[in-house]
Amino acid sequence: MTSRGNGRETIFYSDQDRERFLEQLDAALAADGVMLYAYCLMPNHYHLLVETPLGNIQRFMHRLNTAYSMYFRYKNARPGHCFETRYHGKLAGGDDYLLRLTRYIHLNPVKVKRMAKAGVVEKRLELERFRWSSYRGYAGLGPEEERVNYRWLGLMGRRTRSGEQQAYKRYVDGFLGAVDGKLKEAMGASGYAIGDEEFREEMEDGLKGARLRKGCEGDIMWPKGKPVEVGRVEREVADAFGVKVEDLHYHGHRLGEVKAVAVELCCQLTGKTQRELAEYFGYRSDSSIGKQRKRLASATRVDARLAAKIAKLKGSLS
Repeated sequence: MTSRGNGRETIFYSDQDRERFLEQLDAALAADGVMLYAYCLMPNHYHLLVETPLGNIQRFMHRLNTAYSMYFRYKNARPGHCFETRYHGKLAGGDDYLLRLTRYIHLNPVKVKRMAKAGVVEKRLELERFRWSSYRGYAGLGPEEERVNYRWLGLMGRRTRSGEQQAYKRYVDGFLGAVDGKLKEAMGASGYAIGDEEFREEMEDGLKGARLRKGCEGDIMWPKGKPVEVGRVEREVADAFGVKVEDLHYHGHRLGEVKAVAVELCCQLTGKTQRELAEYFGYRSDSSIGKQRKRLASATRVDARLAAKIAKLKGSLS
């Protein structure tokens, strides 16, 4: 996915802007159940490689761009649009093409006009210094980020994570001064999909059918169930974990992950926005909820009992 500044104007003036965008990205990823594989923030646009298991890319991008636009307009006292009218994106499939896309995204900082005459060594140094992409985590030049899923490193075919990272770094280095012809051809072959010919045809046929059924462009929106009352979520979570409902509104960590469970289920089931729930549960901002949801997601990956308990609660509430 790519979004550009309106009229290709700058959207990130400072590191503070970039940090704020990443906070809002974290919140949007958590709110919409989206997986992030790679990202890069350039001065007047950004790139994301994401997977949306719920088929809700339109809602995710609207949430993210709206949140940043509100911040940008307020900070800079600028009326009007921050971004172009619509984001741009294509479906992608096939391990080889997805890995090539991560490389394409990560190479953006050295594929700009001012770097056109730079040598490979200079480009490598520039890329390794660049802080505002997922490349450093992929290449082992910095810690892996919680927001990024690094599953494609497994395609490097190495036994250790450091081996995968070193191999990925070489994979990117090989195209510092070259163009990926295979990816370029695939990107130009279809307005909808990136992949081999069979994948592109399958996606194009499917999207055409979806548009005919839906009658307009956009995501296929799956029907939602009736929203659950926040109070009911609180009561059932409190009962399941043996705490009082009022305890869920206290600050601090004395409840461990119990409050995070209540917040997560409210985000999924009540139809309330993270901003509304942040105010209700006493958080300073909706980004605080996003961070807590990410921590809970990490906890459930290693705690099967907690994951099962949350799934049981969700089933009883749905």
